[in-house]
Amino acid sequence: MSVARIARIARAIRTARTALFAAFAALTLLLSGAALAAPASATTTGLDGTYACSVPSGYVYDGVLFSRTCSGGGSWNSPQYYLRTPVDGLTACSSAPGFTYDSVGSSTACSLTQGVPSTTFHLRTPYSGLWACSVPSGFTYSATTSNLDCASIRGVPTTKFLLAR
Repeated sequence: MSVARIARIARAIRTARTALFAAFAALTLLLSGAALAAPASATTTGLDGTYACSVPSGYVYDGVLFSRTCSGGGSWNSPQYYLRTPVDGLTACSSAPGFTYDSVGSSTACSLTQGVPSTTFHLRTPYSGLWACSVPSGFTYSATTSNLDCASIRGVPTTKFLLAR
């Protein structure tokens, strides 16, 4: 079999695989109701608990899976993000607009480099009297303390803020 014929067969397989994946994704969105849903926001849960190739506005992620699904037909593994609607008390791989966080941790579940731990954030809905690692928009703070709750570098104390409005 010639190299050109093998290349044509490989292209045909990639094209068929891409079309099959697109059809499966469309069917999944339709059955989940996400295809009819409003744009993602902190109150939208249509994509909550699903994997995606990127993190849409209004969502955070709390896990990363490496596979070829998002690699554009390449032979390399790319990250897929396990999407979550941000809620008070969720530990996520990033913070979210409208939320703050009161502690950080470390986990390989959020890592974009396989096996290397990365920072996690314990999300909180801000309110006056909450000790938080960041001061969200619309708030100020009335006191500070230095501790390890918010330390993204192990053993290095950081500032925590007592939120006030």
